[in-house]
Amino acid sequence: MAKQTSRQKVVHVRLSETELLAFEAFCTDANLTVSEVLRRLVRQAAGLGPAFDDDLKEIMLVHAEELRRVGVNLNQIARVLNGRREPQFEVLLDGVGRLARLVVAQAADMKGMCDAGRTKARLRVNADA
Repeated sequence: MAKQTSRQKVVHVRLSETELLAFEAFCTDANLTVSEVLRRLVRQAAGLGPAFDDDLKEIMLVHAEELRRVGVNLNQIARVLNGRREPQFEVLLDGVGRLARLVVAQAADMKGMCDAGRTKARLRVNADA
């Protein structure tokens, strides 16, 4: 079970009646609370990464499964290195190299998703300036 984030900080914002009605309508259409929509906007604007739901949730589950497999492979490598027989270092080095490239690609994908969300948020904010 995922650990719940403690959310104790409160932000106050003043809106016109028109802005509030439009925002509440947006939240209703998205089937999300006002707080959840604001949290998601803040996360994207601050570069903290998007909320993981819908398609993004599926993508993140795929990434998590790939990283789990990396962990399994690292355990297998450790078992060979700690074993009694002589390890084939060229094979192990090749495997570690493949795992390292996979982890780097995973990190780049995740960073790209966060950067894209932040850029999108920045463009939307600047469009209103």
